[in-house]
Amino acid sequence: MATLQRETDVAATREAVIAGLSAYNAARIGPRNGVPLALSLRDDDGAIVGGLIGELKWQWLHVDLLWIDESQRGAGHGEGLVALAEAAARDHGARGVYLSTMSIQAPEFYPRLGYKPCGVMEDYPVAGQRLHHFTKAL
Repeated sequence: MATLQRETDVAATREAVIAGLSAYNAARIGPRNGVPLALSLRDDDGAIVGGLIGELKWQWLHVDLLWIDESQRGAGHGEGLVALAEAAARDHGARGVYLSTMSIQAPEFYPRLGYKPCGVMEDYPVAGQRLHHFTKAL
């Protein structure tokens, strides 16, 4: 008989859950074939002053993180990183991009680049804030 319990070995539990869910998903829609994507913006000294982190999986790019140092904002670097990520996604055969951003970050940025809102989560990460979800077909 199966029992429910809170686990102390988080790594082993995570590994088992990922393996089980991956097998379930692969049987229905094919393997994830995840490919990490990391893009950077570097200053003249080579220091990273911005970047984009994502994953190409199935037929989509998931943008997990996008950051531009305040000293570099307003110069088109964010648009450039997103365009570079979209090009990588197209090269991978992706059909679209999806991402989330908090209301304290840049929810107005993505619609200017052709992203469509596809959901809002209220009171995240704290009361009075929102998590905005966007998608874009490629």
